[in-house]
Amino acid sequence: MPFLLGFLGRFFLRLFAGSGKFLLGFLAPLIAPLMTFLGSFFKKLGILALVVAAIAVAINVLSAAIGSLFSGLTGGLPDDLLIIGRMLIPSNIPYCLSLLVVARVKSLVFYWVSRLSEKLIHT
Repeated sequence: MPFLLGFLGRFFLRLFAGSGKFLLGFLAPLIAPLMTFLGSFFKKLGILALVVAAIAVAINVLSAAIGSLFSGLTGGLPDDLLIIGRMLIPSNIPYCLSLLVVARVKSLVFYWVSRLSEKLIHT
């Protein structure tokens, strides 16, 4: 019985040691393209998330700057003019102006990049 247990222990140890190499050699060509695709996908997804975050930060910073500018301008006005002016200016004007400015800057950057890429292609 000890001979049989020793034989089976060595047999299964050698069998599983060799099967690990076999499985690695068999599965690596199948998994490598999947891992390459996942890496490139998450790289593009990360770049997109960074662009969205940068645009959101730009909008928030610009709206805070415009809001503080309006609050500074209205600090020296009389109360009667301020009440009348508040009726004509919406409360979300800093966000509206910052969205317009960021959209314009983004379109100018896109135009600049497209023109630059056209020049690089034709040279």
